[in-house]
Amino acid sequence: MAAITANATQISIDGGSTYIADVTSITPYNLSLSTIDTSNLDSTWRSFIGGIKDGGECTFEINYDPASTTHAAIETAMDGTADNIKVLYSDSKFTTFDAVITSFSITAAMDSVVTASIGLKLASAIVFPV
Repeated sequence: MAAITANATQISIDGGSTYIADVTSITPYNLSLSTIDTSNLDSTWRSFIGGIKDGGECTFEINYDPASTTHAAIETAMDGTADNIKVLYSDSKFTTFDAVITSFSITAAMDSVVTASIGLKLASAIVFPV
């Protein structure tokens, strides 16, 4: 697979109907697999089998604009229910998953634009790009 540019990558919290404005970075997921110890008293080395997959956390950063309807939609969607998240890449392929918005943190620093960091906990399997 050839490399693709991150430019034009977008994220939506409503399944792709509306994309969040002014996004500066996205980390869609941190996939991990738990392990289950299968060692016993006769073992000379620990042994394991794979357990349950965990999509981990999704985070994205924005240049925050309190007048933006898409930024207000993030705050509104932070209601404890899972939303359908879609990450659209510059090559038109996309990743989807359900996630609960868990954090919305605004930062205002000297000589900088106001930014916000949004955190989500994945709540479903990830549909990977094909």
